[in-house]
Amino acid sequence: MKIYFKKYLLFHEFTSNLVALQYVLLLISVFTLNGCSLMEVQKQIATVGNLGTLHGVIQVKSKLKGHIVVVRYRDNNGFLILENQITASSQGEYQFSVLPGQYSVFAFIDVNKDGEFQKDKEHGNYHKGPLFFKVKAKQTTEVKTLKIDDDIAIPIENIKVVINKSEFIKNIGKVTTLQNPKFTLMNYSMGMWRPLDYLVQVGGGLMMLQKYEKGKIPVIFVHGINGGPTNFQTIINSLDRKRYQPWVLFYPSGLRLDMVSDYFVQAVKELDSRYGFNEFSIVAHSMGGLVTRSFVKKYTKRFPRHAKNIKFVITVNSPMAGMPSATSGVKISPIIVPSWRDIAENSEFLKDLHSWDWPSEIPYYVVFSYADGDAGDGVVALNSQIPFKLQKEVIRMYGFNNSHVGTLDDKKFIILTNSILAKHTK
Repeated sequence: MKIYFKKYLLFHEFTSNLVALQYVLLLISVFTLNGCSLMEVQKQIATVGNLGTLHGVIQVKSKLKGHIVVVRYRDNNGFLILENQITASSQGEYQFSVLPGQYSVFAFIDVNKDGEFQKDKEHGNYHKGPLFFKVKAKQTTEVKTLKIDDDIAIPIENIKVVINKSEFIKNIGKVTTLQNPKFTLMNYSMGMWRPLDYLVQVGGGLMMLQKYEKGKIPVIFVHGINGGPTNFQTIINSLDRKRYQPWVLFYPSGLRLDMVSDYFVQAVKELDSRYGFNEFSIVAHSMGGLVTRSFVKKYTKRFPRHAKNIKFVITVNSPMAGMPSATSGVKISPIIVPSWRDIAENSEFLKDLHSWDWPSEIPYYVVFSYADGDAGDGVVALNSQIPFKLQKEVIRMYGFNNSHVGTLDDKKFIILTNSILAKHTK
C-alpha cells in the first residue's frame, strides 16, 4: 500500500488539477477498499485494453428496401449469446469491439424498422461455413463478405440462442430524467476506473429526457471524463421543450474513445431507424468534444446521406490537442485509464482525428474558457482548446472568463447556446 501511495504522490506532481483530483479519488479508494478492489480496477482496465475487433461487409442483392441490421452472437459452450446488433453503413460495412472468443453474425434487411427479423417477410443470411470466427485480443478479424439475396433465409438453426444484451444497448432511447439515481458522482467515477462494473451496474446509454415527440428537435449532450448528464442541468433546464427534446449520452469515460464514438453512431442510427427524425444537434463538454468529433467523422462517412441531419455542433472547453497530464499518466502511472491513451498529446487517436477535415456543411462552434492568471480554464490549456486547425474549421469561437465546468452554468453561455439553436433549427 505504501508503494502505491508514493507513486500517486509522484504522479500528482506531474498532472493537471483534473487528473490530480482523479488520483486523489483513487487514493481514497486505495485506503478504504481492500487489495482485491485495487486489483479489480487493474483487471478491468486490462480487459478493456485487450478487446479485439470483428469487421465485415454485407453485400445486398435483394429487391427489398431497408437498413441492414447485423446481429452478433458469442459462442458459449454450444449456446449462442445474442449480445448486440448494429446497422451496417451505407456501404454495407459493420464492426464490433469484442472480448476474445468465438463469434457468429447474422444480417437481415429490416423492412419494417423494428430491429427484429421477420423470417416470412424479410431477407437475411448468415455464414454457414465457418459458422464461428475467432477473435484474438487486440486484433481485427476480417469476416468473409456475407451476401443477402431474394431467398427467404432463417436465423441460425439447431442451436439455442439466448438474448443477453447489456443495459448500454437496451438503454438506447430509454426515457429518464436528470433525477435518475444513477446520475451520481460515484457512478461517474466508476465509469472511469471500473468501466466493466459500470456497464453491468449502471448501464449508461443514449437516453431521452422526455418521451420522443415527432417534430421536436433532439439536442444531444455529451459529457467528458469523470462527468455525466447532470453537468448540463442548467442548459437542459433552459431549453424550450415545445421545440426541442434533450437527449444525453451517458457512457463510461474510461473506455477508449473510438469505442464510445462507435456506440454513439450505433445509437443515433438505431433511433433514426426507429423514429425517422431528420435533424439533431450536439453540445459536448471537455473530452466529450473529442468523442463528438470522432462521431461526426464516422457518421458522415458511414451514412453520407444523413450528414445534413446534423444541424450544428458546439464543443465546450475540449482538449482538442490533447492533455500533457494524460501524456504523463500514460508514461508513469501504475494504473492507466484506457481513455488517457487517446487524450494524450500526439496520440494515434488525435492524429487520425485531425487528419480529417470537418465537413463545411455542418456548422461548428467552439467555446473556450480561461481563468484569471491561468493559460486556460484551470484544466485544459488554451492552445489545446483552440489549436490552429480547429480555428480554420469553425464558424465562430466564443471565449468565457470562467472555469472548466463553471462555463456550463454561465448565463451568457446559456443565452449563446439557445441563440445558436434558434438560428439553425426550424
